[in-house]
Amino acid sequence: MAPDDLSVSSLLSRPIRLAAQVSGADEATLEHLINDAQVLVRLEASFTEVPDARETFLSLVNQIVRFCPNVAVCVSTLGLVDEARRIAARVHGPGHPVEIADIREAARFAAVVNVGVEILEHSSSTVNSTGWVARIAAAGSGGDPLPWLPSAPNAIGSVAAACLGAGRAFLALIGRPLVTPAFEVSLFTQEFGPPGTLPPGPDLPTAPAELHAFLVGCGAVTSGWAYTVKRLPIAGRLEAVDRQAFGIENIPTYVASGREWLNDSKAKMIAALLAPAITVNPRPDEWEFFKIRLQHGLPVPPIVVNGLDNVGTRHSVQRLWPEVLIDMAAGALTSQVIVKPLRSAGICLLGALVRPPDEISWAERAARETGLRIDRILEGATTLITEADVAEAPNEKREALDNARQQGQPVCGRVTDQNLRFEGRDPNFAPAVPFVTCFSGVVGAAAMMKWLMGYREEAAFHFQQSFASGRGLRLKMVCDHDCECQKACDSRTGQ
Repeated sequence: MAPDDLSVSSLLSRPIRLAAQVSGADEATLEHLINDAQVLVRLEASFTEVPDARETFLSLVNQIVRFCPNVAVCVSTLGLVDEARRIAARVHGPGHPVEIADIREAARFAAVVNVGVEILEHSSSTVNSTGWVARIAAAGSGGDPLPWLPSAPNAIGSVAAACLGAGRAFLALIGRPLVTPAFEVSLFTQEFGPPGTLPPGPDLPTAPAELHAFLVGCGAVTSGWAYTVKRLPIAGRLEAVDRQAFGIENIPTYVASGREWLNDSKAKMIAALLAPAITVNPRPDEWEFFKIRLQHGLPVPPIVVNGLDNVGTRHSVQRLWPEVLIDMAAGALTSQVIVKPLRSAGICLLGALVRPPDEISWAERAARETGLRIDRILEGATTLITEADVAEAPNEKREALDNARQQGQPVCGRVTDQNLRFEGRDPNFAPAVPFVTCFSGVVGAAAMMKWLMGYREEAAFHFQQSFASGRGLRLKMVCDHDCECQKACDSRTGQ
């Protein structure tokens, strides 16, 4: 468990920093504002027994409490109140209050998110879902009820709807409310339209679809992916690779995790979350160390799912050339997902992502943190640390490196130990919010579910959603004919 004195400023550091960038206010002022404000989440009584509406309600509480500690609920079922309080306790600690409020009190809240069809007044939005489709309407966007049709349960639409609603609540909370025409988005086709115009998509299978995959990067977007996948009919196995441990600054953006995982391996966390339906082999490794196993009989699975920031590493993963690569990313108020089936002209990560000039390589980072030479990391990962390694290390790194040598650690073991146990909190951390990271994960989970169901025509896409403008689009981008991906496809098909 986390210590009881975890401060709001540490816990909410990433959302507060993003709020400062968006609003122009300083972080101290916004911390005070957010700590004093309240957000109300309501589930209309007529939707209480609708599984997807209940899922949206709880997902809203889960996301909003990660950027606003003071969440109240308006719901007629005490069981959902208890569940909301359990969610709040995972984020803020045991006993954290979740008030029960009446919708007639809506005016006293900084923001209100309603699950159902009624368009409310004040700083509010209404969300619902049907199948693969998520909808949203804001106060001031028109007086008609938000369309809704019953359908078989589908967590893809319901969690996506929660992301849309949480995003509007965040903007209202920091004084930048967004009002757009009501719309819906299909996570089956990545299309947008007026509410009630898009087909709900096919029902999910009654028997679990079989998964065999690599999951590379177990960060915030992957947490949204896993949160959704846990609620889908999927079984199987995967290798989960992530070098880091879970820290307090991760809590606001990792929607599937709470305080119980502080200081533990992120890969192990994903394994526990997806069990028992999906058997996960957690690998707390650098990606390039994990790749060594490919030289010793570990096959590349048909599906690889990425949740990485580093462009160089994303390029390295793309060069595995799996049957399909699903790359999920998030930055500030924008979600992005790229899906690259090998046998398609759709853009691959080599064509879509340019490595920033200031991005250091993984080996350079590991060398700085451990004191090992870059060539030892690149060429001698499985060899033991030597006295020469210790002697050549900077003075401040020698004691830890010599302790590792005396314990018989290989180079890769020392790097892994550094990543999991000694990596400090970066003061230049990226600002982030849960609804953006989760939405990327939902889109990635939808793409994978669709692939597993056999819908593989026109599967390639590059999708972006801006929560700042409320607009999203599916980009039609292709690689050049001489791109590595086209050559890889030709060699795979024997052309």
